[in-house]
Amino acid sequence: MNNTDQGVSAILLFGSRAREDYGRGSDTDLLLISPPGVPKHKSIGQLSMFFYQWEKLSEDARDGNLFVCHIVREAKPLFDPLGQLNQLRSQFQLRTSYAREIGHARDLGWFLDRHADALKSNVLVRRMVWCVRTMVIAHLAERGVPAFAPSALATASPFAGDLLAHRHQRRSDAIMRQRFRQYLMHENCSPTLPDGATVDDYRAMFMQTENKVGLQTIEHGIRVSESDDNHHY
Repeated sequence: MNNTDQGVSAILLFGSRAREDYGRGSDTDLLLISPPGVPKHKSIGQLSMFFYQWEKLSEDARDGNLFVCHIVREAKPLFDPLGQLNQLRSQFQLRTSYAREIGHARDLGWFLDRHADALKSNVLVRRMVWCVRTMVIAHLAERGVPAFAPSALATASPFAGDLLAHRHQRRSDAIMRQRFRQYLMHENCSPTLPDGATVDDYRAMFMQTENKVGLQTIEHGIRVSESDDNHHY
């Protein structure tokens, strides 16, 4: 069905608060089904809001999108008068291959490994966790058993467990970076670009492969010099 409402038509709680396995540092994640023209994401403290058009969610459900998979598997409706969560659940179907998602996470992972010192530390931590979560979830989805809880992901991939246990860490350290590299190597994620690839080389690859998270990381995550105080994450 088409969403003809002018405002938010549904508010869905997902993530750790919906699973009730949250802890200190956990965000409250909300999906708001919204009309066109609103920002896609906004954070206020530990409240994280994701704005999506109904048509986009419906299309992504039929395509087996992993974010929508997370919603249909775990979300709880806080406001859903049109029953849109149940509609998404009826439309969703897993793909047999998530090679594209795994490839994007792999390529970003090696960029993080090779250019960690050029990145803001809090961005580096979040992106390392994103890469690990994406790869583990994608592998589980290919087997037909997607999961999103950190405990389930750690069980599925013990090499990822320690990294995910530190997902709320604000700054990276040498041990975390070493474990991240070990995870990439354990997953047989061979680098696409050679060792000497520059940030610009990765930017070009991310553009070619439409790796949006990779491009966002370069755009917003590179450290700024003291003379450049207008570029904020």
